Amino acid sequence: MNRFLLPTLVLSCTLTALPILANQAQSAKKTPTPQGFSWTNISQALFSKKPPIQPRKGGSRDPLLPTGDICMISPDAPSERRIVWSDRPIFIWKGAVQKIAVRTRGSNEYLWSQNVAGAQSANYTGTALQPGQTYEWLVFIGESPSKFVPFQVMDAQQSKRITSDLNNLIKEKKANSEAIALAKANYFIQNQLWSDALQQAYSVENPSRELAQILKDIPDKLCNQQQIVGSNSFSR
Repeated sequence: MNRFLLPTLVLSCTLTALPILANQAQSAKKTPTPQGFSWTNISQALFSKKPPIQPRKGGSRDPLLPTGDICMISPDAPSERRIVWSDRPIFIWKGAVQKIAVRTRGSNEYLWSQNVAGAQSANYTGTALQPGQTYEWLVFIGESPSKFVPFQVMDAQQSKRITSDLNNLIKEKKANSEAIALAKANYFIQNQLWSDALQQAYSVENPSRELAQILKDIPDKLCNQQQIVGSNSFSR
């Protein structure tokens, strides 16, 4: 089952920040949803002087490929491995990527791949990724992968707690899809699950002008803010 597609929930409840994993979250506490919370609040955190997203940047390993730099935005490459809740995460990048793929950490076999020429994001559409498992997201400029980012799917117990929390959060509330996505994104941010928060923002089919502008700004602002991390880093 795709945990990313949840039933419609109550937008105005109190959020509970969960202890995701020791390397990615603080102790549990209750955090109320700010009145008038908007996508602008999220963008202020994303585009701060110390943004929580740490893209992996660097050029192709092949100097003969005139494609420019690739910036892998989400899942990103912080100092400690990024944890994601969704078993079908979104991949976001900036640059002329031809194909992306996913493989289990330590394996040379691809679980899923997709041609993405001309795109800057894509949702994973393969078999649901497994709780607690570490994977690698690879980008291709030519025939061979140029670079990758490791990420880990949250363990089953934590994942079920979040699924339950989300279902209790927005239950029986009539709201449009963007309002629901905003409530979920805010919840994920409270729990430092930035990849999942971005997935909510990118999931809105007809975004408001506010959200559309933020989505337009994300690649340039996040990639330009960061120092190069893992340049030419096709290594384990």
